[in-house]
Amino acid sequence: MDRFTMDICKMPRFIASSEYPGGQLTHERSSGGTEDDLLSSVDVAEVVDQTGEDLLSTAAVLRYCKFTILRPYTRLLATMGLRPLTLEPTESQCLSILGHLHLVQALAFMCMGYFLQYMSCFRRDRGFCYKSKPTFSRSAADVVKSHEQVCYGSLVFSYVLPSLLHLAGYVYALWLFRIRQNEQLQNLMERAFLLSSGPNNAPSSQRYLVRILWLFIGCSILWVSLSLVAVSVMMLDGTVIFQWLEHSPLELKIALKLLLLFSTLWHDMVQATITASYCLQSQLLTSHLHFLRKKLLQHSLQPLEFMREINEFQNLLEYLNEELAPAVCIFTVVNVSWASAGLMWIFNYDYVDKDTHPIIVVSVLNVVLWVLASVAPFIQAARLTSACEKTKRLGHDVRVRPFVYLDTPNEDLDAVLLFTSSLHMQAKLFQVPISGRYLCLLLAGAGITILTLGQCHVFQ
Repeated sequence: MDRFTMDICKMPRFIASSEYPGGQLTHERSSGGTEDDLLSSVDVAEVVDQTGEDLLSTAAVLRYCKFTILRPYTRLLATMGLRPLTLEPTESQCLSILGHLHLVQALAFMCMGYFLQYMSCFRRDRGFCYKSKPTFSRSAADVVKSHEQVCYGSLVFSYVLPSLLHLAGYVYALWLFRIRQNEQLQNLMERAFLLSSGPNNAPSSQRYLVRILWLFIGCSILWVSLSLVAVSVMMLDGTVIFQWLEHSPLELKIALKLLLLFSTLWHDMVQATITASYCLQSQLLTSHLHFLRKKLLQHSLQPLEFMREINEFQNLLEYLNEELAPAVCIFTVVNVSWASAGLMWIFNYDYVDKDTHPIIVVSVLNVVLWVLASVAPFIQAARLTSACEKTKRLGHDVRVRPFVYLDTPNEDLDAVLLFTSSLHMQAKLFQVPISGRYLCLLLAGAGITILTLGQCHVFQ
């Protein structure tokens, strides 16, 4: 029995029973059959074609979830070193060894990238920053004055601390995804897909869910691509000098440039993957609440089962707030510092670095990319908090629908009303609840500040 089949067997009682819409399995299992036979009887092509009857099968829904989003995404995490190449104990030991070697290679590649950035004086907030430092060489007759290129800025604040924070975010995510080996993402995806099925939900609900999840992955790929373009233009704009290797052969310099480019790309891919993980899980939780609300209003889900699902949702939300959010927060600190420093440098408020000039379009694009990477998790957290607030009002919506719950005792309706009214569910970043109204207020304040400074000729 493989791991995915075991997960089906572990699903809650109501999923495989007739109490849950779409939970009745359409394939009968013979006395000599196994769960593998049950899954193999579901043809993947039929699931992808989304014929209505197949989507009502629990096995078909889970298989559709596995092949359309879960398996590709876990492979992406494995590529970044955040998950083992295999989770099966029966797999080849050679593949397990390769997975450990891949992890060591990923860590070494990241550390090498930080070191190459310092060697080439490359800062993620503005590009390559050099200044001339006078040196003196004494000959037999006189003193000859020359210059050498050195890096602008503080070694600690410009290179060491940002690199350590960036590496800490990756190591924390590595511990969370790989060492702990939790199955929160898989559990959440399966629950969201199962709730999206049922006689009252069209097959388009699952197609929409798949599209919105792939949209986040596509936006991450686009962000990484634009960052790669910005770094490439910065590298081609001027001469790149590697400290201690100024007089090295040309071939070595080209190789170091390529290593710098690809290691920086790897840094961005790691960060984009972790940020996308947070956005994906926030979206799945939001969809989870949306489908629960819809089923309860349509009376296709019993109040007791609704309460059980909300209890499981609270556990998943706690994982998002307490476990996954710290990794995003670490990257947010670095991204906001890079965006702020880059913006001040563009407007010539760096009173030390006066020799490095921005490449207008590329430098602005670089700052915008760091702003987007910082804002995206907050937008998703605000959307999730909004869905939680709607769920808190769900008991009132159920209570004013007497014809839908005509045969339901008033005690059960009162229990739903009291249960939903007492819910305290919010998405948190930096242990602070994130709400859309606060983001709008912050955006309005930033707009007023920029407009005021512009009218005072600060941005000339």
